[in-house]
Amino acid sequence: MKKDKTILLVGLGAIGSVIYRRLVLHDYKVVCLTNVKSSKFIRRKGLRVKLSTDESLKLHNCEVYGELPEKHIFDRCIISTKSWVNEFLVEDLMKHLRTSASIMLLQNGLNIEDPFLNANNNWKIYRGLTSLAAYRNQVNEAYEASIGTTKIGPINNDETDLLDEWKDLLTEIGLSVIISENIQKDIWLKATVNCTIGPLAAITELKNGDILSDIFLNRIVNYVLHEIISVAPENSSISFEDAMKLLEEITTETSKHKASMLQDIQAERRTEIDVLNGQIIKLAESKGIEVPTNKKLVELVKKVSDKSVPKEQIILELRSL
Repeated sequence: MKKDKTILLVGLGAIGSVIYRRLVLHDYKVVCLTNVKSSKFIRRKGLRVKLSTDESLKLHNCEVYGELPEKHIFDRCIISTKSWVNEFLVEDLMKHLRTSASIMLLQNGLNIEDPFLNANNNWKIYRGLTSLAAYRNQVNEAYEASIGTTKIGPINNDETDLLDEWKDLLTEIGLSVIISENIQKDIWLKATVNCTIGPLAAITELKNGDILSDIFLNRIVNYVLHEIISVAPENSSISFEDAMKLLEEITTETSKHKASMLQDIQAERRTEIDVLNGQIIKLAESKGIEVPTNKKLVELVKKVSDKSVPKEQIILELRSL
């Protein structure tokens, strides 16, 4: 029987656009879902993507919707939107994913799978933790900087065949994929990177590699890591050494790149601060633990986002930590 190569791709940001091009290069039939405004623009102008191996941007006339037609039903779905969208996304997907559908969340954040787990469906949920680096210059124009490494693992099932299928698919399209031995540990380790580099880049406008090399910012990174480890669940079993090692690896690999949170600030998009450091604060409150550095970073990123305070004052507040 011929393998079904149809897949729903939700989100055509930088990462989603790169995934799209990689999928269609391997003859997958990809149907895309993004916000209404972007879908209209992309339908009119096309989607332009340059992989790290491409010499120039490649134009794609993709099948993209702001709202999926009723007839579209899928067995597989990759979600690469900002993870704060998930709680709004689930209701729409219930109309278009089979009850046994397999969903790969290529997103940042803690507990981002909860809306899908609470949908009273038999969806098989997987997390994909990627250091693939990409950026956008326009709504319909994305550039891949490096493929990095992508770790995957199951959230609510132990069906190894489905996990292997995801590994095969992502490997086939050119990603470097590893099956996680402990996906909860890897989720929390990735969160330590996102909760440090992301907000500090958003506040200072520094590229990834410049953050750890700054003595003052390095000290803040240490504060944040210790706070995260103090609230992390037992099944994550992360250590400061593990977190710092991953942080150094990723910032070295992406030293010349802008963190996605900085890209969001510069494009005046909503950031993922609430599903990153905001989740650390919520968990800390439930355990009666103080996390003052995480609280301050959330506060400062929101001030940067809404431009309510002069940039110089925000930097002074950061230096007060």
